[in-house]
Amino acid sequence: MYFELKDATADSLAKSRRRDELCNLPLDLISSDREAYDIQATAQDVLGFERKGYAIVGTSEASRRALRLTKPIYCEIPASALLAGTGEFRLPPGTIGVQSELVFTMLRRFPDAGERIDLDSAADAVLGCRPAIGIIGRRTRKAFAGDSAAIADFGLHVATICGDHSRDLDIRELADIETTTFLFKQTVVSGTSASVMGNPLNAVAWLASALSAKGRQLEANDVVATGSCTTILQISAGQHVAADFGPLGQVECVFD
Repeated sequence: MYFELKDATADSLAKSRRRDELCNLPLDLISSDREAYDIQATAQDVLGFERKGYAIVGTSEASRRALRLTKPIYCEIPASALLAGTGEFRLPPGTIGVQSELVFTMLRRFPDAGERIDLDSAADAVLGCRPAIGIIGRRTRKAFAGDSAAIADFGLHVATICGDHSRDLDIRELADIETTTFLFKQTVVSGTSASVMGNPLNAVAWLASALSAKGRQLEANDVVATGSCTTILQISAGQHVAADFGPLGQVECVFD
């Protein structure tokens, strides 16, 4: 995609997201991930919503395979798309499915100046953790494949539905959490939090590194949605989904 079309592309993506409509953009013509993140950032500015943190997609092998990604990607989460205590959600056109994930809240800026970015430093920078259901989808009528197209399209993020913060849980033990996703109370998919980069805290560290390379940081109270602990679950209107994370608790939603 020619770089001079960046603003028009971003404007179309923002309008499609705001109006829950699909557009005809040929996102597969975007030439690089750098260009794709530039388009994504411009589209977020056009939306104009307060940002609450970041959503990551493709942190597990199963989710990358389902979404035809070669690596994890990320986007900022608008305040309007970070939901807590929501029992119902209307699926927009272009919905791909849902992912069972964890959402961390940052205690402080990360990384601090000169701070090493790894699992231990990420654990020290995190305040708490919640179970969540992430809705992912695209804004284009034509399905696309490839990292750059997905990055530009808001990293495929639609919304993040959060459960309650966990209590009395050592966040350093999060790699041992078993996850089960139910559809109409029937087990559909299961997995472990270790599917997310070996430990979901590694997703926080990965994002911090990606932002640091651009001269940015995670800030106190930012949220980080880690990406799916299982494969992507396809859903349709009228279905009830519950994701159980054992000691972390459960989150559920009816989609219409």
